[in-house]
Amino acid sequence: MKKIIIGLLCAMLLLNAMAAIAEGETALGIVTTQYGDVSGVPGEIYSDVTIFKGIPYAAPPVGELRWQPPQDPESWEGVRACDTYAAIAPQYADQGAGSEPYKTDFYFGEFPETSEDCLYLNITTPATTGEEKLPVYLWFHGGGQRHGYSYEPEFDAEELAKKGVIVVTIGQRLGVFGYLALPQLTEEQGTSGNYGNMDQAKAYEWVVENIAAFGGDPNNIVFGGQSGGTTKSMVLELFPDVHAQGMVLHSGLKWFDTFASLESAQESGQAYLEHIGLDPNASLEELRQVETEVFLGADMDDYVANTPASTICDGVYITYSSIAEAVAAGEYDGINILSGTTLGEATVKNVETEGMTAEEFYAVYREYLGDKFDQYDFETLVPVTDEDAEDTFRELSSLGLNVGLGATYSRAVMVNRVFNEVMSQSEGSGKYYSYLFARFTPIHPEEAGTDRDSELLWAWHSSDLWYFFHSLREGMPPVRPWEEGDYALADLASSYLANFIRTGDPNGEGLPEWPAGDENHGYMVLDVEPEGITECTELDALMREMVIETYGLDLE
Repeated sequence: MKKIIIGLLCAMLLLNAMAAIAEGETALGIVTTQYGDVSGVPGEIYSDVTIFKGIPYAAPPVGELRWQPPQDPESWEGVRACDTYAAIAPQYADQGAGSEPYKTDFYFGEFPETSEDCLYLNITTPATTGEEKLPVYLWFHGGGQRHGYSYEPEFDAEELAKKGVIVVTIGQRLGVFGYLALPQLTEEQGTSGNYGNMDQAKAYEWVVENIAAFGGDPNNIVFGGQSGGTTKSMVLELFPDVHAQGMVLHSGLKWFDTFASLESAQESGQAYLEHIGLDPNASLEELRQVETEVFLGADMDDYVANTPASTICDGVYITYSSIAEAVAAGEYDGINILSGTTLGEATVKNVETEGMTAEEFYAVYREYLGDKFDQYDFETLVPVTDEDAEDTFRELSSLGLNVGLGATYSRAVMVNRVFNEVMSQSEGSGKYYSYLFARFTPIHPEEAGTDRDSELLWAWHSSDLWYFFHSLREGMPPVRPWEEGDYALADLASSYLANFIRTGDPNGEGLPEWPAGDENHGYMVLDVEPEGITECTELDALMREMVIETYGLDLE
């Protein structure tokens, strides 16, 4: 009889717990941070996943705190309901010309409120207690340090969290509010600019000090970012007292990015103030009273073209002139790194490639390759016709023979593969993996020929995020007609990501083998039928030579 009563009591408690979650309570409940208690909301897909929206990690950088290092937030009494996302950094809702398909895929619907009061983070956790010590994924959005925000729909992290990962996304200062350097500011603070990077370091500090209460392990934090977010990830590691166990770098390995000098950044800052009609020599008191909108310039294109947004080698927070210098100094030794690109990184159509003939194709590569054109018998190595010359050119650009596309070259998969080769020879026990994402996002028939047509864009820049976060949703406008293969690939990619965050290795039981990126230059092709590549072809050898030559690397 006693066992029956105990069994009934347990069943009642379970039902009560389930009812509480169903009524809006969360599986984790109220969490105590160093600044006060917070409550979250249940996930929309999984009620046992808890989402905390808009937790302040720093004081609002407004008034006298505009262009100051981030300060601690004020403590609060009672329970702060973190059920609504905070305002995002000042920027334009219209992302400007040539931004499709990002504008319709990542920036759709009602654009969030913007404000300089933007230093908030969001946590998606599967933990039900504060004792679980789950791995933590600290995510930095892209946007060239000018635009973007922490809760774009492709960052929906419920599915990833369900695989045992706590995901933290942060808002930070961008553009002129995050990267303005001026002599007046340097005189006041000993340096200036890099405020956006300081925000990232402040968020990291908050996570280290508080994430255990959310079920996270402060000793297992992995940085992740896409495009401009890869810069943020790699730069943050250079800050004092910051260390990641791993990094995930999507669409933008910023290996040879250089940083602005403080002197040049100050000159650029003064020029921008003059450009928007302000006195570059005005006092800080005056500049801190200017309305937010004045700093955004005439329009989006003006803002993107001119606003300060560069990381600065200031000798205080950043002491290297480039990522490459930091790599050579061993700053990333021992850190597990997963990096990759999409097959469409270099497929923006332009007059030089549209309608390219075979004759034009070989002429371009003869000039680009020089003596290597004949050395590798390029016309035999890469046979093309007038019908496929343009597509072959675009494919080679994403693989590693990137002609005339500037910074896009760093996104070529061979650059990632050679980076892994370099890192595998460094000191430390880091593991390195690369991928090429090749899945074309599906379209509706009426979208054929538009800026959303994947037959034109291929696997466009950052389209892999839908899959790594497993954030494909039905009914989410603008809905793409996701197919069974898309959902299967999203499940696979997010499983790889969760494994990497957890262990530093994407591989796991039941998953296709992802080869390591060592001297064999292994990488993974992610598509409906994924394939691990371990063989180096003659074309690979040519691409490797070009990467070594382009970057002046000391490799045999």
